[in-house]
Amino acid sequence: MRSIEMATHRTVRCERHGESQEAFMCKHLLHGTRLGFFCDADDPTNPYPDAWCSNCERVRGESREFSHEYALATFKLVCEVCYEEIRAKNRVVT
Repeated sequence: MRSIEMATHRTVRCERHGESQEAFMCKHLLHGTRLGFFCDADDPTNPYPDAWCSNCERVRGESREFSHEYALATFKLVCEVCYEEIRAKNRVVT
């Protein structure tokens, strides 16, 4: 039988939801609604990849990357439950 390697993710203690997996998203998504929801889904072992709104997607632009300074100023730590709630509020259904 072959061994399956499990990814280990860091945890965070949320005031509302207790301890759960950490996630990062742009500060605009935290309080927004229907802002669009983009994420870096390159790692299939991470169910909560870094996420950002439509405006941040424009900033990311053709380079497909955020500058280090922009990321530090814009991305905030959330728990996995907050992540799911915020994702649901910001998806744009056409």
